Amino acid sequence: MTTKQKQEVVPALPVVETSIALRTPEVIAAEIRSIDDQARQYVLRSAIEIGNRLHEAKALVAHGEWAKWLSENVNYSQSSANNFMKVASEYANSQELASLSYSQALALLSVPAEEREKFVEENNASEMSSRELAAAIKEKKELERRVAEEQERVKAAEEQAAAAKAAREVVSKNLDEANAEKRAMDDRLAAMQAELEKAQKAGDNKEMAKLKTELRKAEKSKSEQETKVAELQRQLETAKAEAEREAAQRLQQREQELVEQAAKDKQSMQEQLDKLNQQLARSNNEQFLKAKIQIEQIVKDGDSLVKAIAAVKEQSEQDKLKAAAAKVVDQLRSLL
Repeated sequence: MTTKQKQEVVPALPVVETSIALRTPEVIAAEIRSIDDQARQYVLRSAIEIGNRLHEAKALVAHGEWAKWLSENVNYSQSSANNFMKVASEYANSQELASLSYSQALALLSVPAEEREKFVEENNASEMSSRELAAAIKEKKELERRVAEEQERVKAAEEQAAAAKAAREVVSKNLDEANAEKRAMDDRLAAMQAELEKAQKAGDNKEMAKLKTELRKAEKSKSEQETKVAELQRQLETAKAEAEREAAQRLQQREQELVEQAAKDKQSMQEQLDKLNQQLARSNNEQFLKAKIQIEQIVKDGDSLVKAIAAVKEQSEQDKLKAAAAKVVDQLRSLL
């Protein structure tokens, strides 16, 4: 048997079989999400580039010819072109929003620019579907509407309270003035009564008649003033009672509104918490799946490497390759 024949019958090294499960539904889902993320970023970057060029073209196209140019050259409606240009203007310099899809970026245009990045971060918007994002934006606007309504309510209540207080102060001032006038009338009646007694003692019938006439007029004025004082007192007490009643009603109504709103907020917060827990679980699972994919790839490459080494005919070359592969394995083990 020749040397060549002897070399040919040297048995190949046995292929190492691996038992790690490959291509599970979870792994496939993780791969799909990874590809989807890359595609979304590419689409958004492309939309920004299109928007930039549309801005450039619009500046060059003659006035009134824009819709015609779009139809003939790029087959976009003016609405679609406007969306591209808005996205380009709003997102060109925003690295934080780069992970959004085009539809997400478009939906977020309704959020003020200065609030957009914070909204995306707080709501993890890049992980939302278009429907979930629209619902979150709607919820944000609803909250802002409620805050604005509450501010208007407080303002109106303060204005109403201020007006009621001013009215009470007017009534109180009038009452003080009426009481002062009544006291002055009492003093005047007392003085007239003293003069009448003096005239009676002096037997001055003419003076007595005059004083009695004036006294009757003064007593009538006093009676009218007492009626006025009583009415002002009633008005003041009514105004105070009304203010207390309205304040109690507002407090009761506000308490009921807060109870109802608290129930709604609790439900909304629970829904958000459930969603965040789901996202967190998926995020944790995502890291596991990424590591698992890498392990599976190493196993695949390891199988290929073992087969490739086994196919080498020269024993010395095989030994060198085995030693190199073992060194790589040892280095990987040391890192773990």
